[in-house]
Amino acid sequence: MEAKKTHQQEEAKSFPPSRIIVKDQFLAMPSIILGTGKGGQRQGQFNYPFGVAFDSKHKSIVVTDYNNDRLQLFSQQDGKFLSKFGSEGTKNGQFNYPRGICIQPATNNVIVTDDNRLQVFSVSTSSGSSSSSFIHLFSLGSAKRGSEPSQFYIPRGICCTARGDIIVADCWNDRMQIIDCKGRFLRAFGSEGEENNQFLYPYDVCVQEDANRMIITDYSNNRLSVWSVDGCEPILIVPLQYPQGICKYPHTNRIVVSRGAGSRDIKVLDTKTKNQWNVIQRFGSQGEQPGQFDGPCGVCFDDRGVLIVADHNNNRVQMF
Repeated sequence: MEAKKTHQQEEAKSFPPSRIIVKDQFLAMPSIILGTGKGGQRQGQFNYPFGVAFDSKHKSIVVTDYNNDRLQLFSQQDGKFLSKFGSEGTKNGQFNYPRGICIQPATNNVIVTDDNRLQVFSVSTSSGSSSSSFIHLFSLGSAKRGSEPSQFYIPRGICCTARGDIIVADCWNDRMQIIDCKGRFLRAFGSEGEENNQFLYPYDVCVQEDANRMIITDYSNNRLSVWSVDGCEPILIVPLQYPQGICKYPHTNRIVVSRGAGSRDIKVLDTKTKNQWNVIQRFGSQGEQPGQFDGPCGVCFDDRGVLIVADHNNNRVQMF
């Protein structure tokens, strides 16, 4: 189990948003920073944020606040804190190091991974209120690790297909699992190793529906592993050092990958060609200044095309 760490938190800072795109690339300076500084437990503060997701229905950013064992919600528009949910524990609606998060299409359910399990919630917002109510629907896995179908060992990133199937990076089991929208196991694929159909700590996953494929960040194999969307066969291997979070840039052939370890940056890749993917932008470096990172992990987009990055060790979320 990953040990909890202690940090203190400073006041969040925000920067004037910019809508200028230079040569169709992301600006290297963030438009908004949430939870900057050292870690804390107050609302709007983080203690190692891990995953990020955009809720288009409620126009909010949802963050898994790893060491605080909770979710936090912020306004998409200005980054204002809206509400928080969860506490430390193994009961339904509690978390033990929440990591991956995604929003399920159509249902708008929120799906979260924590230690050795997955939880699914519906979300509602009262009229005239900015706070959201989370209703637990079902869980898979348990507090104890497992390797059977629908059991997990430190699952990390998750995403959903257009029809709502849930794809889980079952990281320490070195495999992927696909669960349907009702929580029924569909299939698992992969095993520990370096072959094309194997993984070493798969970290995150995204789906390109138009290309009928999923892209998995195979962290310790230093590569992106590309599979058919049903997980039946590997299609392509793309070398990339220490890939962590991954997401698809809406309505394009591009993907965005965060890199950890000695890299600590963001790479944008063009996936249009079949066998060779070109890096078309790289930004960020090791550090604490705006636009720098220390352990960037979860990444996602909002409906404006703004990139949201969980800057894990800097205890903040940056928006580009």
